[in-house]
Amino acid sequence: PTAGLTNDGPLTCTTTSVTLTASGAGTYAYSGGSATVSAPGTYTVTVTGTNGCTATATTVVTQDIVAPTAGLTNDGPLTCTTTS
Repeated sequence: PTAGLTNDGPLTCTTTSVTLTASGAGTYAYSGGSATVSAPGTYTVTVTGTNGCTATATTVVTQDIVAPTAGLTNDGPLTCTTTS
């Protein structure tokens, strides 16, 4: 069989799991045991055809957890006429 594997990542602070999508005719066995993963790394699927032959494919799940830059400004200073 032909095997393919993609993911809908990357992992981020708000996207804490991604789905692995396998393709190919047959049954799928994922290296992590599931098509949903929550850790970065290289994942493999083994596709087994009806004749017992196998093919493998891999995908890399990346992670972007860089904190955004925060900023804060105001239109001060407070005065007798600018009270808030």
